[in-house]
Amino acid sequence: MQSSFTRLVLLLTLLILPLLPHRAAAQAGKYTYLQMTTIESVIAGGMGRSKVSFTPEFKGAKEAPMENLFSLTGLNMGNLRKNEETIHSYMQQISEDGWELVTSVPLTYSLQGSGLFMTRYIFRKAK
Repeated sequence: MQSSFTRLVLLLTLLILPLLPHRAAAQAGKYTYLQMTTIESVIAGGMGRSKVSFTPEFKGAKEAPMENLFSLTGLNMGNLRKNEETIHSYMQQISEDGWELVTSVPLTYSLQGSGLFMTRYIFRKAK
């Protein structure tokens, strides 16, 4: 009796195992994606524009302001800290809404005396 049960379980396992990869492959295209881009301007004198941008909109927002990294005296550490808190807050909200961070990509653009620090965050959620 025990031997028959063991054979039945083994047979069922062998029949079901080949189906598992197909199920995983079927799930691959069933995600919705959200992109959050942070843009931090590095222009002396506080003339830059820094923001967070969402594609598609996140909770009705396409973009939100952030602080400029530079002031008239140079790098403003208070503004840097505020931007870190803003990014952290959005990432927390996105995570709480069920989104999973898939990847982040740092991007930098610079000219003499100015530049941009950008980071793209790609999130996904099962449909």
